[in-house]
Amino acid sequence: MSAGRWLQLVLVNLGRELRSNLLSVFGVAAGIGSLVFFVALGLGVGEVVKTRLFPADARFVEVIPPRVSVGIFGGAKLDDAAVERLRALPDVEAGYRKMTLRIPAISRYDGSFFGQRLRMGLEILAEGVDGGLIEADLTPGVRFDDPEGDEPIPALVSTRLLEIYNKSFARMRGLPSLSPPMLRGFEFPVELGRSYVTAQAAAGTPLRAQARLAGISERAMLQGITIPLETARRLNARYGEDARGYSALVLVARTPDRVPAVAQAVRDLGFEIDDSERVLAERVGAAVAITTAALALLSLLICGLSAVNISLSAGAAVRTRTREIGVLRAVGATAGDVRRLFLGEAAFIGLAGGVAGGGLAWAVAIGVDRAARSWLPDFPFKPDSFFAFPGWLLAGAVAAGVAAALLGAFVPAHRASKLDPARAIGG
Repeated sequence: MSAGRWLQLVLVNLGRELRSNLLSVFGVAAGIGSLVFFVALGLGVGEVVKTRLFPADARFVEVIPPRVSVGIFGGAKLDDAAVERLRALPDVEAGYRKMTLRIPAISRYDGSFFGQRLRMGLEILAEGVDGGLIEADLTPGVRFDDPEGDEPIPALVSTRLLEIYNKSFARMRGLPSLSPPMLRGFEFPVELGRSYVTAQAAAGTPLRAQARLAGISERAMLQGITIPLETARRLNARYGEDARGYSALVLVARTPDRVPAVAQAVRDLGFEIDDSERVLAERVGAAVAITTAALALLSLLICGLSAVNISLSAGAAVRTRTREIGVLRAVGATAGDVRRLFLGEAAFIGLAGGVAGGGLAWAVAIGVDRAARSWLPDFPFKPDSFFAFPGWLLAGAVAAGVAAALLGAFVPAHRASKLDPARAIGG
C-alpha cells in the first residue's frame, strides 16, 4: 500500500468515527496536559530555588578553617601560608579571601531616607573580601579599597537582602521600595566597637565612620555588609582582634566538573568546605523534585487510562470493521498494511492529544501566573512565572501522546492483521 493511499484511508477512518476519536483525543490531552503542567511547575520553582533563593556559582568552593585542630598541618588557621597552598592546588583558577569583622558595630540612622524621615538603629555585621570576588557588581568608577582618612568605607549589600527588604520589611514599615540604581552612593553612619547586644564593647575607643554603598551583589554577605578585606584587617588589628586569620577562602575551579577534585584536595590539607547553603538548596530542590515526580506519576496514570481507552476503542473498531479488513486483504493489502493502518489512526489521535495537552498546559500556566500576580501578595523571591517550558518538554509531550496511543492500539492492530481474509469477508 502506497503512503498516499495509507494516509487517505487513515483520515477517512478517523472521520467515520469522529466522536469516539475525539473522546480518545480528550483522554490523551488530559493526561499529557497534566503531566506537562506539573513538570513545568517543578522546573519553574526549581529554577527560582537555584537562581534567586540560593544563587551559587557552580565553580566556587568555599574553604573554612577546621572546627577541630587535627592533621599534619594542625588545622590551626587559614592564614596567608595556607592560602598560598590552597591557591596552588591543581585545577584552581583563583582564590578570594574573606575575613569577618571581629568587632561589634552599629548604625544609628536619623535623617531623610529616599523621601521619608527615618530613625533606626541596628547591629551591623560585616565581612571583608578581596575585590576580585565582587568587582563585576561594583558601580562603574567606584574603587573597592580601604579608604584613606575620613573617606567613607565602600560597602556592598546582598541582592537577596534587598529583595527581603522590598517585599517584607519596607511594606510592613511603610518605607519606600528601593532599586539598585537608587542605592548607588547611599551613605549611612557606622559606629565601630559598639554594640546594642553585647554587654561589653570592643577594647578601645569606638570609631565613628561613614559607609557608602558601592553596589549590589549576589556574592555579598546576606545578613550584613561586605567591605574591602584590608578595611576588615585594619579594624580588627585596631581593636586587638585576629587580623591574620581568614574566615574563608573562595576557590574558583577551572571548570564545574573539577569542583569535587578541588574539594577533596582541600580536605586532604586538613580544611573544611562550607557547603551549607548548597546543601540547603539541594534539599529544597529535592523536595520540589519529589513533589513534581509524585504529581507526574499521577499524570502518567491518566495517560495509561487513556491508552486503555484507545485499546478498547480500537478493539471495538476491529470487530466493527472485520468485513472491511477482509476486503482490504482480498484486494492485495498485506497483514503489515492492516497493522500500519490501525497504528496510523492511533498515532494521529496521540499526536492531536499531545499537541492539545501541551497547549492546554501552557494556557493554564499563563492563567495561573496572571492569577498569582493579581491575588498573591508580592512576597520575597516571588517569580514573574512559576513555570518553565523548555523545548524538550513540549516535544516530549507530543512524543508521549503518540507513544501512549500506539501502546494502546498495538494489540488490536496486531489482532486485525491476523484476521483470515476469507472468514472476515464471510462474517
